Amino acid sequence: MKGATSVGGGGKDDSSAAVSTKSNKPKYSRFSQQELSAWKPILTPGWVISSFIVIGVVFIPIGLASLFASEHLVEIVERYDTDCIPLAYRNNSLHYIQTSETNKTCTRTFNVPKHMKSPVFIYYELDNYHQNHRRYVKSRSDAQLRGKASESATDTCKPEAVTSNGQPIVPCGLVAWSLFNDTYRFSVKNEVLDVSKKNIAWKSDQENKFGSDVYPKNFQSGSLIGGGKLNSSIPVSISLFFLLVYVLSYSLFIH
Repeated sequence: MKGATSVGGGGKDDSSAAVSTKSNKPKYSRFSQQELSAWKPILTPGWVISSFIVIGVVFIPIGLASLFASEHLVEIVERYDTDCIPLAYRNNSLHYIQTSETNKTCTRTFNVPKHMKSPVFIYYELDNYHQNHRRYVKSRSDAQLRGKASESATDTCKPEAVTSNGQPIVPCGLVAWSLFNDTYRFSVKNEVLDVSKKNIAWKSDQENKFGSDVYPKNFQSGSLIGGGKLNSSIPVSISLFFLLVYVLSYSLFIH
C-alpha cells in the first residue's frame, strides 16, 4: 500500500492565516452621497409668466434710459488714411510713411451736426491689426519697464530685443516697436482746442508697471522702423504709459 508523503515543515496552515484588506470606500455622509434635502420648483406657466413680468418691469426702464442716452450721443467718424496720402505716393504708401523727406501734415475739415457737451472724447481706430496675436502680446518685458536694473531682461522681446551689436533695446518688444505716432490738433473757427492726454491710464498701472528711472535706449534705431520714436530724456512712465492698453487705442478728452 502506497503511503502519503508530506514535504515541508510542520508550519501553520495557510488557510488559517488572517488576511487584512484596505478599503478605499469613502466615509459615508449625506453630502458625499448627494442625499441632502433639495428644493425642486415646478415651473408652471403662471410662475414663468410672473417671473418674466417682474424682470421686464425692472429692466425695461433701464433699457429705455440707455436708448435715450445713446440717441443723444454725437459721434463723428473721420477716416483720413487714404485721402492724406498724396497722389504721387498712392501706389507706395509705405515709402511715404517711412521717408523723412515728405511733409506729413494733413488738414481735414468736418462738420459737427449737433452740439457736443464737454468733455469730448477722441479715439483712434486701427483695422486689420492683429494685436491679440500670441507672439505680439508676449513680445514685451514687464521687468524691464519696472526698473533700470532690469534693462537687459529682453528674453521675451524677440524679434525686437537687442540691437545688431547686442545692446538691449528699451523699451523692447513688438508692442513698443509698433508705437502709433499720429498726432492730432483740433480747432473750431480758427480757435485751437486744448487736447489733454492726462488720466487716460490707471494711476496704479503708471506707478507700479513703469519705473520712473527707465528711459528709452536704442529705440527705433534699426533699419526697419515700426512706429514713432521716443525722447531719450523723458521717462518711459510718461511717454509710453499707454502700452498698458494692448489694443493700442486710447482716448483723449477736451476740457
